[in-house]
Amino acid sequence: MLPPPPPRNTRTCPSPAADRPTLPMPPAAPSPDPYRDWADLPELPLAEVLRRLLPCIRSLYAFAGTCRPWRHLLRASAADLIRPRIPPLLLLCPDFRLVPFSPLVVPQSLSYPIPAPAEGATLLSASRGHLILLRRGSFNSLHLVDALTGAERRALQLPSPHFPYHYAALTPSHLLLFHSMHAFFSLPFPEHPSPNNNNARPDWTKHALPRAASIVTTVIEFRGRVLGLTDRAQILEFHLGGAPSNQAARLLPTTGLPDATRFDRLQFGPHLVAAGDRLLLVLFMFEANLAPLVFRAPRVNKIGVYALDWARMIWEEVDNIGAYTLFVDIAGRSTVACVDVGNCGVEENRVYVGVPNSRAWRRPLPPGWEASPNVEGLGLNSRETMACRPLASPISVHPRLFF
Repeated sequence: MLPPPPPRNTRTCPSPAADRPTLPMPPAAPSPDPYRDWADLPELPLAEVLRRLLPCIRSLYAFAGTCRPWRHLLRASAADLIRPRIPPLLLLCPDFRLVPFSPLVVPQSLSYPIPAPAEGATLLSASRGHLILLRRGSFNSLHLVDALTGAERRALQLPSPHFPYHYAALTPSHLLLFHSMHAFFSLPFPEHPSPNNNNARPDWTKHALPRAASIVTTVIEFRGRVLGLTDRAQILEFHLGGAPSNQAARLLPTTGLPDATRFDRLQFGPHLVAAGDRLLLVLFMFEANLAPLVFRAPRVNKIGVYALDWARMIWEEVDNIGAYTLFVDIAGRSTVACVDVGNCGVEENRVYVGVPNSRAWRRPLPPGWEASPNVEGLGLNSRETMACRPLASPISVHPRLFF
């Protein structure tokens, strides 16, 4: 009998996978949260979203209403990205309607609730998304109204009821109120009233203007500076952050402009505007007086546009402002420079003018346009054209959200 066979070696070679360490399983993907925090999205793609929403104001408000960081991003981008790419709305009075330049901005005209302070008030300016109204008589007050909604934001007691206030403007930190060639008042804005007395008298500060300065008609921001313009096209710079009251404004010497008698100072005035990195000045030029012995009301027959050379402080007349378009608001004493708004039907390298008592922007004209001697020109000298109500029309409007 044969011996039994030796036991077979049943050991098997381990597979390579058997020697691998055991890895923990990844956690299960969380279920979609309808209340996800959108505030942590990176800024770069959000800025691209903002670009794609332009120029629709309704979409931009929806973006800003998503969360506070998005609202802050919109406001931080407004000066360079938002405002230059939205043609201003026109507020028509006395029917109080907001009319867009294009349906892409707002699908249709909007009814505008009549602001209570508008009754018997005088418009001092449209500034940073506000209408600044002056009420005399028993009120003697200054009213700041939201330019888009008509809601009153603040009513302020005047520094004195006796001064002939002619212009007011908002800066990022102050409200400025002008009453003469020699002085103006400032008030921190937004102002924080006393917690114990909401009716406390506002703490106005009086400042002196340079002796050589004329009447201030415009205040704008340019590269972080607050600049002013007088009716003689003089440039001032304001310093309101703790500067002595007699040093809050200084005159910047410039040359290169025509004599002040050659452009309109009172009805239309010069207009200062920031167009990207350039500071531009718009002058409504009078026609040459060909017959000095024949009296005739001067007629505006040319739109002159000048750019400031900061290195030499010289104004140079230009006939091309590139892709920019200027919207000059006579009633609101403001000018807007837009760029890349061809999709709204806006022509580039043109100047649009909003004349009181008209219903729309005047036909666009190129910088330096001049009427021929036998043509009526712009029609900007007729008394009928300039006879305006205290709340003149039209007024250009940008929402307060964009400031």
